[in-house]
Amino acid sequence: MIGEFSIDDISTILMVAFTCVITVANILLWLATLRTIKLQVISNYSLNHQSIVNGHRELFLGLLQQPDILQKFAKANNLDLEQWELQIISSFFINHAFIHYLNFSNRTLDKTYLEGFKRDAQEYLSLPTIEAHWQAARLGYSAAFRKFVEEELMAPTSDSPASTLPPAPAKS
Repeated sequence: MIGEFSIDDISTILMVAFTCVITVANILLWLATLRTIKLQVISNYSLNHQSIVNGHRELFLGLLQQPDILQKFAKANNLDLEQWELQIISSFFINHAFIHYLNFSNRTLDKTYLEGFKRDAQEYLSLPTIEAHWQAARLGYSAAFRKFVEEELMAPTSDSPASTLPPAPAKS
């Protein structure tokens, strides 16, 4: 059978086979690159939010370390300083939970740590000042995060529902 093909025919068949193999390899490389870019975008989103929260915390803590400026700031803005401090600290805890929620839902943190995080978050989110701040600030967060907080962190039960984090993507 091979004797029926000329060297040009065999060369053409090999060229077609190699072209198919290279095309499949390029498609697989493209898919892998696409996945890598998607993960990088998600990771950047989580890191950017974390950077914003850390910046706010640093500003507030810097203000606390300068009592004269803090007093002037409170007076200029007609703030009850003690109440304002409690609100800021409460927002730090809520934003801390949000950063972790983003990391878990974006899969930049391993989901095996989720239950431990939820137990820790349930403890601090049940504190009266944090719970009150959540009620005042909750609409500033996405519906998915509100659902996660209110169904899994604020009202934990022994038969709590499955996680409201998005399901893991199917392995391909």
